[in-house]
Amino acid sequence: MRLLAIDYGQKRTGLAVGSAAGTLAFPHSTLAMRGKDIFFAELLAVAEKENVQGFVVGLPLRNNGEESETTRQVRNMVGRLYRRSPLPIFLIEEAHSSHEAEARLRELGKDPRKTKHLLDQAAAVIILESFLSLPPDKRILYEPNTPNT
Repeated sequence: MRLLAIDYGQKRTGLAVGSAAGTLAFPHSTLAMRGKDIFFAELLAVAEKENVQGFVVGLPLRNNGEESETTRQVRNMVGRLYRRSPLPIFLIEEAHSSHEAEARLRELGKDPRKTKHLLDQAAAVIILESFLSLPPDKRILYEPNTPNT
């Protein structure tokens, strides 16, 4: 299954796409937030162009596992995406994807502060890699009004 990973943010959203075999993750692009309608139009255009069969969205939780305001913002975005697309949406807890993405960029000789668009894409890659490493029975499919989604 070819998937599109989303590292959602209020200013920028990083995207990564999976290989056709569903085993590798590659950075794709960064969407600048210019309004909800524009955001979803751009996101769905990427999904169509890349011929993806589903979305993987990183769900940021606090270190103690509790939800934050950012978690609620991501859940709101997922609900809107669900209403706009028939594709399945999977959620995966992501605690430190941005920190890991920063470390990866530094290893490549990039300054994360100067390449925020790459940082968002790298975080989406990490989200997708984490998801792909899960056994299929541990993957959480988003369904509205269901606990834990």
